[in-house]
Amino acid sequence: MRGRIGNIKKSKILSIVLLFFLLVFVTFIVLNIILFNEYKTLWFYAFSTLTGLYEILKSRFFKLDSAFYFGMAIFLIGISGFIFSFTNTLEFLSVYLLSDFALASLLSFFVCGQKFHLIIFYSLFFVLIFQLLYKLNLITFAISIAISLSFLLLLIVITTVSFLCSRK
Repeated sequence: MRGRIGNIKKSKILSIVLLFFLLVFVTFIVLNIILFNEYKTLWFYAFSTLTGLYEILKSRFFKLDSAFYFGMAIFLIGISGFIFSFTNTLEFLSVYLLSDFALASLLSFFVCGQKFHLIIFYSLFFVLIFQLLYKLNLITFAISIAISLSFLLLLIVITTVSFLCSRK
């Protein structure tokens, strides 16, 4: 049957995984209070990571492209949160978040095969480059915004043209 893996229903597997993730999350909260109390937001990054993994698993079980993108984005945000918390690189938060969404778009393109995700990846990748250049003080804020807005305008035009061409 399509709704089963072996003799176990996919929804039953997801329920077991959810219960396991809940136990891991509660354990992480206790460890955060006892051992890592100087990091106040680690519980959120653990929640994001576990929620992302759950959504990725659900998306693969039920062939849900949107759940895969959402799961990858949330998972990568959780991982990035751990990275910039422990490396004290909070000033690069925007670079981390842009790279999370760009990578989620690229992986969604590879796994799900939707070309729209590749267009989103390219747009976010170029904005990411100029955001990184700005954070490293190699370009000014005005140049960074001008270039980012031009890529946003290009994304809107490409999306509109591709939508209009697909309707003919």
